[in-house]
Amino acid sequence: MDRISKKELETALGSNITDSMFNEVSGYARKKQEYIYQHGGSKVVLEHWYLVKLAEEYARNLAFSKFTINLCEVIYNTGKEYLDETGTQ
Repeated sequence: MDRISKKELETALGSNITDSMFNEVSGYARKKQEYIYQHGGSKVVLEHWYLVKLAEEYARNLAFSKFTINLCEVIYNTGKEYLDETGTQ
């Protein structure tokens, strides 16, 4: 199986990513590429550019998920500041 570099993925994303995110993303992309190919995918699935696109897609999804979770935590924690002792606003 083909491998992508962190620099290559960062170029595709237009953004830097952490080593841990790269490891997660690249591992997931390789597994998804293999799964798609084994379940009727054509040879194009095995091309390098396809792997880069899978990794880019997963990185964007992961970043959005983390952003959403962090935003929800901020909103939840901000709301706590306005509660009085009875638990109402």
